[in-house]
Amino acid sequence: MIIFNLVGIVIFALAFGIAMGLAKAIGLSSEGLTMLIGGPLAACLDLAYRKFVGKNWLRPGAGGSLFFIPVWILGIVWSVLGVYYQTRK
Repeated sequence: MIIFNLVGIVIFALAFGIAMGLAKAIGLSSEGLTMLIGGPLAACLDLAYRKFVGKNWLRPGAGGSLFFIPVWILGIVWSVLGVYYQTRK
């Protein structure tokens, strides 16, 4: 049983790779900041892919998905968690 697709893995790796690089570049490598950058970036990348290729916002196979959940939904969740992690200090 496959629980992800290649597009989802690429979007996830690209978004959070960029997020970790930016966080390191500004000298703040906290988990919350990484999620605040990577979450919206993952959501935007997946929504752009779905707009130009998939044409379906909720079907996992029309864009990136992890555990049968579209990456753009996970990006929103990661963003909310990033806000929580940054404000709980």
